[in-house]
Amino acid sequence: MSKPQETPLAVVACGLLAGIAGAVAVSLIGSAYQKATSAMDDGGDGATQNGADLSAGLTAGEALADGPAMPPNMDRVTATFVQKVATGIFGISLDKDQRYMVGFAWHLLYGGFWGVIYSLLRSSLRLPSLLLAPVHGLLVWAVGPGWLVPRMKLMLPPSEQETRTRAMVCGIHPLYSTLVAGVYHWLRGKE
Repeated sequence: MSKPQETPLAVVACGLLAGIAGAVAVSLIGSAYQKATSAMDDGGDGATQNGADLSAGLTAGEALADGPAMPPNMDRVTATFVQKVATGIFGISLDKDQRYMVGFAWHLLYGGFWGVIYSLLRSSLRLPSLLLAPVHGLLVWAVGPGWLVPRMKLMLPPSEQETRTRAMVCGIHPLYSTLVAGVYHWLRGKE
């Protein structure tokens, strides 16, 4: 009995879903880490982070407030990004809840995009997942937090981050891609 043929649409749909699942997982991991480190920094009440009052509104420069010793807070980074897009392209301002909701949706779509890239690479190159997933993760890091996100002034460039922070930000991306690979192969019913 032969295997069913992979259609491009099925490969892309599975990659999109796998990428979204990976983005949700790393968002939850990042959020838990931020809460744990924030509690240590501010005495446990979670109201401040490196001196910034998180209950107040978000300004365009707040995403960089984490500093070189602290990984960026992805909720604040994506909220700042969508506000920049909303005001710069559409001429509108989002309230705090809208920024966080749309920012989270954007992060899921971004993760879905990279999941599609993984699925296209996986179906085209036939490399083992143990090789492709970490390489894909490093590519995601290099394009996003390594280059594009700092250029958009949403986080510090890797060269200005402390080694521990840079290693963590870089390291979460191969984890993301490993999760994407697992979900993708589960959805495809392979390996």
